[in-house]
Amino acid sequence: MEKTYKLFEQDTRNGKLYPLFIGKKEETLIDVWVHAEHIPTKGFSVRSGWHCGFIPDAPWLKAFDGSYKSQRGKNFKRVWCECECNLENDYTAQAQAMPKKCFERVPDNGYYFFREVGNRIWVITSDIKITRIITEEERQKVLSDMGYDEGKAFEKYYNAMKKRLDKKREGV
Repeated sequence: MEKTYKLFEQDTRNGKLYPLFIGKKEETLIDVWVHAEHIPTKGFSVRSGWHCGFIPDAPWLKAFDGSYKSQRGKNFKRVWCECECNLENDYTAQAQAMPKKCFERVPDNGYYFFREVGNRIWVITSDIKITRIITEEERQKVLSDMGYDEGKAFEKYYNAMKKRLDKKREGV
């Protein structure tokens, strides 16, 4: 089973984990298989399933300073988790044949690969199991071992954020 990574919000008062956006009020347990639900959410593409990556980095989710800041307030922090995915059935070929290259509903007992804008590849799976929360030091080691340049990956998102901020200041 290949390791994947997913970013969660952690309540620092009790250690509970929650998804960032979709189903964000439901705790996600560690070391328990959790099935994905179909939860259409305004402002988000309908692409049901657990979205996991092979790299513990998501530059588009970083704050202007390059850190992963919680959007939930002072009692929360964002943490990277190492996960296992349900790899029972590969639905990639079926997803690729669809107009949006993805399923709107969670695939049954399996997964598919989805290529995001910018060539980022996601595993979208019916079930995940968080095996553990990784420390920032562990995350940095994984990135280093992969030869991944986190600063370079963030640069284009930083430039886009700066451009939007500049336009806002100019009243455009």
